[in-house]
Amino acid sequence: MIFAKKFNCEEQMFNGKVFSFLGKRKYFKKGIKPSITDGALIYTISLISLIYIGSFMQLYWGTIGLIATEVIIFAIPVLYAIYIKADIKNTFSLRIPKVKDIFGAILIWIGGYFLINITTQILLALFPQGAEVLEAVNSSVMMDSLLASLIVVAFIPALCEEVLFRGFLLGAFKGESKKSKIWAVVMVGILFGIMHLNFIRIVPTAMLGILFAYCALVTKSIWTSVFMHFINNGFSVCVLYIGQKYLNDITSSMEITYNMPSISSILIMVAIGVCFIYLGNKCLKKKNNLNTEILD
Repeated sequence: MIFAKKFNCEEQMFNGKVFSFLGKRKYFKKGIKPSITDGALIYTISLISLIYIGSFMQLYWGTIGLIATEVIIFAIPVLYAIYIKADIKNTFSLRIPKVKDIFGAILIWIGGYFLINITTQILLALFPQGAEVLEAVNSSVMMDSLLASLIVVAFIPALCEEVLFRGFLLGAFKGESKKSKIWAVVMVGILFGIMHLNFIRIVPTAMLGILFAYCALVTKSIWTSVFMHFINNGFSVCVLYIGQKYLNDITSSMEITYNMPSISSILIMVAIGVCFIYLGNKCLKKKNNLNTEILD
């Protein structure tokens, strides 16, 4: 009901036209656009698979289980799109981005990193117990090899998760109107945050997901958000690797505390972040005319 109302769509969940897969495949028209309810269904299936299948595989198979979980997240929307005869290229936004698209996306990611960093500091100051969960997650996914960590933690999630979120879900949620595009970007970001299943990570990850969705929408290319996702995870992997490899003796003897950042620090970080996002958005507008006013 929320989806139907916010996206201003005639279709209502479980009433009238419902999930595409309920019809016989031979009657599907080739090249259709997935509906909002298709997106809601695929997200629900993916979330349930992550909780009940992915967690089991990761618990018993470790890294192999993590890779298998990402493959499942990738396969669910792709197989569903093939089954309902969706337009694969348009549904998953497979257009190759321009160089300026990538440059603008990098600037937006840098700005988002400042905003997300200060948000995480505030959340950890309010809920310091969440730090233990974050440290456990970081230590569980890191491997001895930097290259292996980049592949497993950065490249594979960037590809598989973007296919689901900035590919299928964004393709299903967005409409022709400005309002539907705004809600599609916001909703995909929020669902991305929820999928990470950790209270401390939900808000920062949702913010990141909104930026990914916006860049994918403006550039009409999922590869833009795949690149942003990769450099975000890759940067974190490099920082963690350097810390564990070369600074472990120093950091292990230090007592880490999570204090609330000062007002001046918050304002400075927010100002820097907003400036980078503004510059990145300007760069994207120079090459794309796709309703980039949705964040104005």
